[in-house]
Amino acid sequence: MHKIVANTSLSIHFCTMINLPVSASEKKLTYLIARKSSQRKLDDFMIMVSDPYRWLLPTLAVTMVLIYINWESSLMALLLGGLSAGIADSLNSRFIKKHTNRIRPGKQFADIRTLGTMNKGKKSFPSNHASNTMAFALGFGLFFPIAMWLLIPLSILVGYSRVYCGAHFPLDVLAGWAHGAFWVFIIFNIASLF
Repeated sequence: MHKIVANTSLSIHFCTMINLPVSASEKKLTYLIARKSSQRKLDDFMIMVSDPYRWLLPTLAVTMVLIYINWESSLMALLLGGLSAGIADSLNSRFIKKHTNRIRPGKQFADIRTLGTMNKGKKSFPSNHASNTMAFALGFGLFFPIAMWLLIPLSILVGYSRVYCGAHFPLDVLAGWAHGAFWVFIIFNIASLF
């Protein structure tokens, strides 16, 4: 579906709505993760993992330790991860999600529960949580390679929790991880030129 939109400055924008259908195998995997494996204690854990505000204090604590160990590399890692996450998050929410026609599983299928409070929007592609966590994981990992052993699995856990909580399909999470990683490598390579 194409539409032409005119704004007040008389320029014309060509906007396209991208249709990303959910394949049968992706739907089956989503049901396997989001509905069939549900257990009360696991629900509570996945809600906690999926809530970025619960990660704020541990993230700050780890960042402070890394700054104490090597403040220059820590600040560069924080800048790289933060800038990459910020760009990916902004593009996801302000552009990509507005131009893709992919609804959250919990809002599309009545038998998939929506867990937690981080599922307010209607659109699901790509996952901002996945973009942000992967951007920080790789941003820190490029300066502290040992940190990848902790941060990449945490990013994977957050992505899994987003499917489990009915907020995303697996492709949304994979695209989010790729989008976060893309901006880390673009910014890192641009910065390496100077």
